[in-house]
Amino acid sequence: MAGLYIHIPFCRSKCAYCDFFSLSISSLLKTRPGIIDDYCHAVENEFILRKAELIGPIETIYIGGGTPTVIPVKSLTRFLSGIKEAVEAHNANYRKQEGADDYIKEFTVEANPEDISHGLLGRLQETGVNRISIGIQSFDDCQLKAVRRRHNSIASIEALTALRDSGINYSADLIYGLPGQSTGSWESQLNILMGFEPPHFSAYLLSFEPGTQLNFMKEKGSISETDDTTVNAMYKILTSTAGKHGYHHYEISNFSKPGQEAKHNSSYWDLTPYLGLGCGAHSFDGNIRRINPNNVAKYIASLTRDCPEPLAAIDAETRINKINDYIITSLRTSRGISTSFIREKWGEPAASIILQNLQRLSVNGQLITTEGHNYRIPENKWLTSDSVLREIILDDE
Repeated sequence: MAGLYIHIPFCRSKCAYCDFFSLSISSLLKTRPGIIDDYCHAVENEFILRKAELIGPIETIYIGGGTPTVIPVKSLTRFLSGIKEAVEAHNANYRKQEGADDYIKEFTVEANPEDISHGLLGRLQETGVNRISIGIQSFDDCQLKAVRRRHNSIASIEALTALRDSGINYSADLIYGLPGQSTGSWESQLNILMGFEPPHFSAYLLSFEPGTQLNFMKEKGSISETDDTTVNAMYKILTSTAGKHGYHHYEISNFSKPGQEAKHNSSYWDLTPYLGLGCGAHSFDGNIRRINPNNVAKYIASLTRDCPEPLAAIDAETRINKINDYIITSLRTSRGISTSFIREKWGEPAASIILQNLQRLSVNGQLITTEGHNYRIPENKWLTSDSVLREIILDDE
């Protein structure tokens, strides 16, 4: 099985913490009114050119960004329908071989609260979308303003109400460690979200990435990072609240009701192949990682019918890099790391060295074993997992 990720690099405005590639749609439309349809057409062409990189049917589709729902509804639904049809045509070859009726089990679109309405949800569901990922981040208007989010708490409540009423599967994002956020405020944010009982939610610790507005504000001294003591208290509140409401903490930042784990995102953590289309998108065919450059005009020009020229560049990973990628991603999950998987994929010498490190760390409680004989980091130590990872990852050859 495989996944398909499509990056839509358009936003109404850039959030202060965001380090993903995105551009203001209003300024782009002034200079190139047809850029949205041109970009969507280029993505469709890229899929035609690169789908052979995936050996097997596509099980999940994820439309991220940016903000996909800034695209006008008519253009968005036309694009989503076209992508689903293209994926189904690709999957038909495998359906004949394996006798399956359909492979697309999850079709997710990211959205901001101000874009959500009953009408939009209905139109998206008509195209085959069966899951929404919504960026709430906070229910406190001052905190939202501090990180330059466009929506307010009322829009978040209305969007969550519409999602709940529609019956569609969805996930909601929250951020902790926001400027001016106390432990009491964070607990309040969680309790508001728990009132909606979303099938899935993500809670991210605010990070100050180089090049972001947030990091610039920190360097200028206008805001400061939340101290470690408060962050640790917030994390304890998070895990305790999620547990009380029946959520499974299956990845450091992700929580789900039973059976509602994010299928697409989980593929990133278990080395399932996925194809990334659009500017800045990453791909992984099971062995090689590729990345598309961040240049919308060049991307569109290179993928016209007259001059198809895929831009994906190979990320030159060493064998040790690949093993370490697996170690880092697997130890972010409750499933943990499998030495038998390492042995099968990279051989006994690597597995033996890693197993020794795992066993040593399990003696002092930094790691625990699972029923499947994997090793994982205990939930109460996930925030400090870097110190554990440094003891396990291999030195490059």
